Amino acid sequence: MMLNGQLGQRPDLRNDVDEALVSVLKVISAASRDLAVQNAMSRAYQGDLRQLAVCLEAMTSGQLVEVSAAAQLLSSAADQALVRKGL
Repeated sequence: MMLNGQLGQRPDLRNDVDEALVSVLKVISAASRDLAVQNAMSRAYQGDLRQLAVCLEAMTSGQLVEVSAAAQLLSSAADQALVRKGL
């Protein structure tokens, strides 16, 4: 109860708390997206097509565009590394 009284008396403190919560939620959202991509990559690397499909279906269209672009970049970079190694 003390906190509610303090927040009511100090609007600047309420704004600071609101801004901090927004920042925390943005960080959590970004971490969640990163973990979803890592999970999909892990499933692809393991050849688990069923779970990969589940991971991809849970993503938004925007996330799928980003994953597709990243996968193409990874593939191209890996192919170039293989060429440099003479394989």
